[in-house]
Amino acid sequence: MSFLLTGGGSQVGSAIAQMLGDADRNVIIGSRSGRVPQGFQSVKLDWADVSTFENPFKIPGVTIGSVYLLSPPGAVDVSGGINQFIDIAVSHGVKRFVLMSGSSIEKEMDFPHSKVWKHLDEKKLDYFVLRPTWFMDNFLRFHAQGIQGLNEFQSTMPTAKIPLISSIDIARVAFEAFLAEQLERTDQRILGPELLTYDQVAEILTEVLGRKITHKVITAEQLIEHHSKPGGFGPELAGFLAHTEQLAEAGAVDNHWGDPENATGKETFKEWAERNKAQFAPSS
Repeated sequence: MSFLLTGGGSQVGSAIAQMLGDADRNVIIGSRSGRVPQGFQSVKLDWADVSTFENPFKIPGVTIGSVYLLSPPGAVDVSGGINQFIDIAVSHGVKRFVLMSGSSIEKEMDFPHSKVWKHLDEKKLDYFVLRPTWFMDNFLRFHAQGIQGLNEFQSTMPTAKIPLISSIDIARVAFEAFLAEQLERTDQRILGPELLTYDQVAEILTEVLGRKITHKVITAEQLIEHHSKPGGFGPELAGFLAHTEQLAEAGAVDNHWGDPENATGKETFKEWAERNKAQFAPSS
């Protein structure tokens, strides 16, 4: 049986692919853009294009047994397409689904991830929902340019404490869920090993990178404007980011800290920064 990982070369998906590959499992990457980890077979799969939903099941000699489900970030709701794909996958014999969601999202909420979660549950499928807090790796996506060029990163959060989690630690939970003979639970909240403010993150980056890195606090309006510039993420995703930061500042992210039901990652932010320090090198 093969494993289908949707979302192309995503942070967690790439790490899951590597772990499964190292365990001698066959991996197929479903991608809209064709951006996939090197060395893995890929297939066209676009949540907005139903004509691509059968593609993974047309590969000669490949039988898909499990699927990792990843939806686009931000405000885009493709849950209808994902649910339709789930039904098609089940008709082709897929037995287990692992869904990427978030630590603050519950099944009964009216969020895109919740709609997929409910669909899996109502269909009585074998599924596991990953519920990680904020990714350390998003510092590369959202803040690397500012750190490279200005030695600073911006947020609207002067005091929020975030249990940042490494994509490798999230992938490890997914890997174990894929290979478990029987799942003991259907969802797992995943937190990093330490609570950090962004000022503390700046101090760690200063130590690791060997130059002063500053956390600059700005307004939500300024953050949206910053991320909406040409080459940025567009107004929808920018607004989503600003909203999530405001929730974090109000305590929505750290309120699960200390819950014994959590899965806790091993990699600290300093260890992650050491591993990725070359990507924060100053702009020439």
